[in-house]
Amino acid sequence: MKIRRDHEYAHSLEALYALFTDAAEIEAKQEALGARSIRIEECEIYDDGADVRFVRELPADVPGILSKFLQPWNTVTQSEDWRSGDDGRYDAELEIEIANVPVTISGTLELEPLENGCVNHVRMTVDCGIPLVGKTLAEFVGKDCKRLIAEEYVYLTERLDSA
Repeated sequence: MKIRRDHEYAHSLEALYALFTDAAEIEAKQEALGARSIRIEECEIYDDGADVRFVRELPADVPGILSKFLQPWNTVTQSEDWRSGDDGRYDAELEIEIANVPVTISGTLELEPLENGCVNHVRMTVDCGIPLVGKTLAEFVGKDCKRLIAEEYVYLTERLDSA
């Protein structure tokens, strides 16, 4: 399943980038999105980008057919490898792993400056190679990813507005 979203913000790219690369902001965002047991394992900022890795438990309203694969709470590890471009953009390679769940989630985040703010181009792919139930599992996880992406956009917009 492919996910494509373009989220525009009426705030600077630098302000948005800071919310993705500051450990306290990451923890606050994850908590606001319903996560628990949040651990920031890496949050290193460099001149040309940042490396971010965090673990949290996320709730899932799991249908019976998928209860063999997903639990009501699942441990999710997210890694973001951010790099700055010469054109003022920031790009991140994104990897998400759900413990003991046979799906792969990967993608990119691209922060692009606009005249009156910036845009985050979110591109993700959710795959599962298991026969029969794999497509259902990937679609369920993808639907949950879409929900979290939408909730994150609302949170980030409100957070930037309050700054």
